[in-house]
Amino acid sequence: MPIDPIAACTALHQCTDPLLIGVRHHSAMLARAMPALLERFAPDVILIELPSDLSDWMPHIADPQTQAPIAISAVDPDGGMMFYPLADFSPEFAAVRWASANGVSVRACDLSVSAKSKSAESPPSDRELNATRSSQLADSVDVLSQLKRRVGASDVGDLWQRLVESPGCDADPETIRRAALTFGWAVRLDDHEPSPRDLLREAAMRQAIRDSAGKTVAIVGAFHAPVLLSDVVDASHDRDQAALAAIESDTSSVGVSLIPYSFEQLDERSGYPAGVLDPVWHQQMVQAKSNAEMEDAAAELATGVCRRLRQFGHVAGTPDAAETLRMMRDLARLRGLAVPGRGEFVESLQTCLVHGDVMGRGRAVSAAAGDVLIGDRRGVVTPNAPRCGLSVSIDQLLGQLGLPGRETAANAKPQRQRGRFQSTRSENEKELRLDVLRSPKDRARAVVLRRMVAAGIPYAQRVDTVAQGNRENLTERWRIEWQQTTAATIESVARFGVTLTQVAEEIVRRAGRRVGPDDANESSPRMILDQLGIASECGLQTLTTQALRGLDETFCQTAGISELVEAVTLMVRIAASHLPGLPLDPADAAPPIVPVFRMPDARVSTDQLLRACMQRLQGLRGSSSIDDVVCLADLIQWFSGDLHALIQKPDSQQADAAGHWRQLVTWCRQTLRDGSDRMRGAAAASLSALDAMDAGALGQLLIGWLDTAGDRDGRARLRDGLSGAVQILLSPMQNDPLWLDPLQSGLHQLSDADFLSRLPALRGAFDPFSPADRQRLLDLRLQGLEQRGSAIDHQQWAEESDGDAITRHVARLRHADLAAATAIADAFPNVDRYIRQANRHATARNDADAVDGPSSSDSKPDSANSEITLADRWRLIFGLPPESPSRTVSIAAQSLDQLFGKGRGEGSRGDFQQRRGSGGQEAPQPTTAQWADDLEALFGGDVCQEVLGQAAAAGNATAVGHLDVDSVTPSIDLLQQVLSLAGAVPESRMAKLRQLAQKITDDLARQLAVRLQTALSGLSTPRPTRRRSRRLNLSRTIRANLANGRRRSDGRPTIVADQLIFNAPARRELDWHVTFVVDVSASMSASVVYSALVAAIFDALPALSVRFLAFSTELIDLSEQVDDPLALLLEVDVGGGTDIGLGLRGARAGIKVPSRSIVVLVTDFEEGVSIPGMLGEVRALVDSGVRCIGLASLDDSGQARFHQGLAQLMASAGMSVAAVSPEKLAQWVGDQIRGNVAGGSIDG
Repeated sequence: MPIDPIAACTALHQCTDPLLIGVRHHSAMLARAMPALLERFAPDVILIELPSDLSDWMPHIADPQTQAPIAISAVDPDGGMMFYPLADFSPEFAAVRWASANGVSVRACDLSVSAKSKSAESPPSDRELNATRSSQLADSVDVLSQLKRRVGASDVGDLWQRLVESPGCDADPETIRRAALTFGWAVRLDDHEPSPRDLLREAAMRQAIRDSAGKTVAIVGAFHAPVLLSDVVDASHDRDQAALAAIESDTSSVGVSLIPYSFEQLDERSGYPAGVLDPVWHQQMVQAKSNAEMEDAAAELATGVCRRLRQFGHVAGTPDAAETLRMMRDLARLRGLAVPGRGEFVESLQTCLVHGDVMGRGRAVSAAAGDVLIGDRRGVVTPNAPRCGLSVSIDQLLGQLGLPGRETAANAKPQRQRGRFQSTRSENEKELRLDVLRSPKDRARAVVLRRMVAAGIPYAQRVDTVAQGNRENLTERWRIEWQQTTAATIESVARFGVTLTQVAEEIVRRAGRRVGPDDANESSPRMILDQLGIASECGLQTLTTQALRGLDETFCQTAGISELVEAVTLMVRIAASHLPGLPLDPADAAPPIVPVFRMPDARVSTDQLLRACMQRLQGLRGSSSIDDVVCLADLIQWFSGDLHALIQKPDSQQADAAGHWRQLVTWCRQTLRDGSDRMRGAAAASLSALDAMDAGALGQLLIGWLDTAGDRDGRARLRDGLSGAVQILLSPMQNDPLWLDPLQSGLHQLSDADFLSRLPALRGAFDPFSPADRQRLLDLRLQGLEQRGSAIDHQQWAEESDGDAITRHVARLRHADLAAATAIADAFPNVDRYIRQANRHATARNDADAVDGPSSSDSKPDSANSEITLADRWRLIFGLPPESPSRTVSIAAQSLDQLFGKGRGEGSRGDFQQRRGSGGQEAPQPTTAQWADDLEALFGGDVCQEVLGQAAAAGNATAVGHLDVDSVTPSIDLLQQVLSLAGAVPESRMAKLRQLAQKITDDLARQLAVRLQTALSGLSTPRPTRRRSRRLNLSRTIRANLANGRRRSDGRPTIVADQLIFNAPARRELDWHVTFVVDVSASMSASVVYSALVAAIFDALPALSVRFLAFSTELIDLSEQVDDPLALLLEVDVGGGTDIGLGLRGARAGIKVPSRSIVVLVTDFEEGVSIPGMLGEVRALVDSGVRCIGLASLDDSGQARFHQGLAQLMASAGMSVAAVSPEKLAQWVGDQIRGNVAGGSIDG
């Protein structure tokens, strides 16, 4: 028969054996009412819904030295865990404190954490009870829906707020208790079938009530209260006994810990269990004594949010706070609430402070509210509490795996010295070799050690070579030792959890969080990949699943090539079960430490990620960055590596995989035709790596660059192109001489003078690589140049003390030489005669050359007859010490060392073999004046100026004084080099620097103005007028007086001008407003110079007013210097991050007439702060009518390096995106001003 709601609730309210207090885990009103309820009932025993393992810890919770928030947890060895944060607004915490103060016994009445059912199903009696109850509920009224509808609640949480929290401040405690029980009964009625675990827990609670003597209070979740009525307890005795007999538990194995907690962790959005939204709000409510104090607390919080907003740079003052409070009170009155709740407060904040700007100001309001309503309060645990549960858990874990623990540190022997200059090593330090993919125990050990490292606990260090690229190690070597700092660190990180898994997971999660108002709830692709990489290596399966779900369409749109390749690699490795912590086969698992991993459904496939890689390549064609070449190398390595074959593809997708390869080859061929110099070299090498171009064709390309490197552009092409090719093929070039043989033949044909003129470019091509890499390249080149046969390594034998061994070795070599000579003579009897003939011809030719001079027919010089040998040419190119005693070679090496240095990376600290031994007798470094003279003598004037310019850009301020101001050729590169010295040179050289920069800037501006004149024609033409002035408009005057034509007496035609037309002086009418928003990060240096020059030219036009905003992660308005490009450029500090949204926000703030405004954004679209904020600013500009264009580059080449995915998002938001020359930009601006519809789009 149907359930009577009134009768059921009345029974709950009147039950006193036990007295039922239904709670939610965090309830400010119940926490305030709890002391009065207990005082009125005066119980002998208080039962609290906590695992029975925690009963002995109640005195530590009640200890006056314990300050909330805290958290208590219980963990069993199999991984089961219960975690309970407690705060001042937790009813359980208030009850424990009252019981301690009044001498009342407190017991935890829930099921033990270690309890496990022997059957996966609930007992038959419970299933019968549920079946009977379900039949009753089928005929019952949906009470929960009626309650929500009656009070206007949207969900269960809102219903609790309206039934318990909002009316509770001035209500009688008993009324609050009854409202909470009614809520729990309605929710229970709506849940037709509780879980088997809940049924077992409720059986344990009923058994605890039976075991209690005297007056008993049961403080349990309101959901469980209906099944704890006295008649239910009596009727279910046998059923409960049978259910509890079906479980087994080992309470002695449960680890319990009491740890300090924080409001940040207590907030529900932190990801921790049993949290609550905005804990500061609840703390204020539990401390309030009346409705008036509650409203005062809300006013204080609203004022705090406004104050925080002002700190973020937004406008928010007393009127905003007052309006927020007024709306909060009005909402409460409309909803019939005695006092506003958290829902009304948050809704009023959203309405009164966001101002409808969800993407911009709304994010700042959210961050400000989070800072105020979450707070930074931290709890304290009494020092009388036992050691933290994390220490116990780790001790058990190490003992289970046979790893050294704290007992080894106690028994450690004194440290011993390993050598005069070596560090000490303790006796308890051990080294383990782990076979992680074959031994389950080693797999578990490796995962635990990784988690210790991720948690920052000083215990283990991996000493083998970490896997590089697509190569993976089968075994691992770890050095482990329990140190004194190990125990201290464990105690310090215990606030993050009670198990190593929980601690490592929280630390990794927190490491990926951003800080600041614009970073709320955002995860950049780099953050997602870092989190996924660490989580997957550590076997943090929950966090790995979350990170894998972060690989979605947004990730594909915003990630770069290297990030996309890394994502594909991680996905394939996880799917192939290559990671120790994520086994897919149960046979490989080591539970409970390393359980079987269930691969989640991917939101994007590897095919989609590779397709995004192909799209992103379009933004790299104009790049000159080494990092972008490395990204391309990663992609090439992926397609040529073994992991690519592990992707399981259906037959329908095999064509897509081949299509990606073809797209890559097509892109490489297009880039080889029209890319930047560095990317052309990288594209050619990529084609060779993909077997789409043979090594001979690549060699011919390198020889062509070498032969045409006679001017500045040719040398730059040789340097960047060769560097890009070597970056892709470095490893093959270090193992196979085939790749550089064509270049060697080209070097062999160069004269010393031609070689020296190209040497700085060749040396610059290999400068990005480490000395060790260059040494390996040199060793391979020298193998083909050294004489083979019976050569003796004197350096090797000089260290030998056995003279007889040396004698025997020389004898063996001599015997081999004689045997070889005899064999050759027998095989070729006439060989001696041919050798004598060849020697006579060579002698005669040399004599003739000595008499007649060099032959003019020798068109190809041979380096064998040059002063610089081929071996030393390679040494000079690789930046390694030459062996020739020639002064020319020594000075060349020394000059280039002064420019490039000794190198960075592997081998940079080592001592390569010095010239002429290692006695240290080489000449001192020359002065800058001597160096300039040496450069002039060795390389010639043009190359000398280039090298001095590079030295100046690298920070050699004295090199500026040797640059020739009058003969210098103006170029953007040279201007960038000169500007890079601004602020770094002493004042004595600043005048020379300004003079040089001024000349270059003036020449470039003059040349650019001539080029833009056609595109801007008509925008600066003075208006014709009949008012007399000094400037006659001759053409208009002639046309106006053609009717007055006459012929003179001599027959010549003439015009009698009775209407004179003059030119009125042009006025700055400010008709159109152009705002340049220029990214001054390091990758945009050339475009910054062009932007300044173009802005100065635009500013000279009477029809335009120009603003110039430079941004990185800060914004600076340089509009006052826009008419002086040099002054503007000297103010710009190139470098730093990129916050495009900040630049666009500054532009939007200065726009007064949107319909006649143009915003020119110059950036590579590598947004580093907030992608949603950037897109929101674009939409705001476009929606207001501003004409926007985003330029990935602004230079003569029209080649850009930009983030293709983010540029596409900007285009979808309404901004035109292109990479253009200054002429095309001027033409587009002119079309916008003239109203030319066809000019509404720009073709870069």
